[in-house]
Amino acid sequence: MNKVFLCGVGTMSRHPMRSSLRALIFGSAVSLVVSVPVLAAETQSRSAEEVAEGPAESYQAKGIEFGSFLMLPVLDVSQHYNDNMFASATDRRSDWITRIAPEVKFRSRFTNHQLNLTAKAEQSFYREYTDDDHFDFTLAADGRYDIDRNWKLTGILDASQTHEDRGSPDEAGGKEQTQLRTGTAKFGTEKTTGRFGFKVDGEAIRRDYRDVEGANGATINQDDRDRDELRLSTELSYEIFPGYSAVVEGSVNDRKYDDRLDDQNYNRSSHGSTLRAGIGVDISELVRGDFLVGYMNQNYEDARFDTISGFSMKASFNWTPSRMTVVIPTLERSIQETTTVSASGMVRTGGSLTVRHELQRNIILTAIGSAYSEKYRGTTRDNWSYDSRVRGQWFLSPNYYVGAEAGYRERTSKVDSEAFHQTVVLFRVGAQL
Repeated sequence: MNKVFLCGVGTMSRHPMRSSLRALIFGSAVSLVVSVPVLAAETQSRSAEEVAEGPAESYQAKGIEFGSFLMLPVLDVSQHYNDNMFASATDRRSDWITRIAPEVKFRSRFTNHQLNLTAKAEQSFYREYTDDDHFDFTLAADGRYDIDRNWKLTGILDASQTHEDRGSPDEAGGKEQTQLRTGTAKFGTEKTTGRFGFKVDGEAIRRDYRDVEGANGATINQDDRDRDELRLSTELSYEIFPGYSAVVEGSVNDRKYDDRLDDQNYNRSSHGSTLRAGIGVDISELVRGDFLVGYMNQNYEDARFDTISGFSMKASFNWTPSRMTVVIPTLERSIQETTTVSASGMVRTGGSLTVRHELQRNIILTAIGSAYSEKYRGTTRDNWSYDSRVRGQWFLSPNYYVGAEAGYRERTSKVDSEAFHQTVVLFRVGAQL
């Protein structure tokens, strides 16, 4: 499904080794999606957005049998109104946007193992500001290979093209939205032995940003943002007593930019680590999730950038107070990348709350709210970002639905030009088999 507030082909790299890594990540993701993958992969825990979308089982699409798979095609058409489409502090411009989004999923029906394939496209048409018309796509495969009941291999491969949201802190401010092409490969293993649990995940991400034309006709260079990100994480758990586990997780990362020095003469490559510990909860169908706290750090190759370190936090729970209601609170404190001039990185602290309620089995109401502090190290730029949304979905039958959504987003900042507020409403219709 489309989201109210959206996010965002790279140029040739001047670094052959990194270019090879880019080709490997993006190319392998595409080839796996369009062919039969060797390694199947587990569907991850549903996000707050995914939980908010699905109808009751009796109103879910039945799909089309396709050998050992179930094919689930969807066509979603939505009409959006945005009262500040450029996310501007002063020069507010509104527009109507039509989005057409076909999607097809293939879900395996194997006795053991699991494999899911997804292909989605989205075309956006702007009524007045047609320079922002754009096409996005996602090709993805995820699945699981079961070695035995307590040991599995998992994997996800994803290739996508998106366009950066005008409200993104690093958005270039071009005549068109910045195009981003991303390739992701993630593989891991998970094993339980008695009360002990062990998990290892490795992830490689390639990000390619396309140059955009500025308001004065000059090209805005985006090569400075092209990078490879590698991450390795491990998690150990021990079930203290039924429903409650002690959890320790650690991760290391390496973020390597294509350009050794960007246009401001900074080297933005870095490496870091995170170590957290806490409690995991799995109480039947009532509460599931983790609450972890610990320490994080990110070290930058440029000596002018101070190391970012300090308290880290991650928490996410699914609370089901009744069969008709799901409540999902999250908390986060993490180090994010930024290419803001003079800033080494951004520390993001805050949380969100999603409440989904089935008014009837075919009428779903959802409310989503979030608030985050964004502190840019090395500058005086400190932001607060707020997002609230309400959504209704009415499934007329397993094959047809209609919906509406209204959202409000605001950013306050010590830099006046970075502050804005934005209201968006949309109406949608969809068909699924």
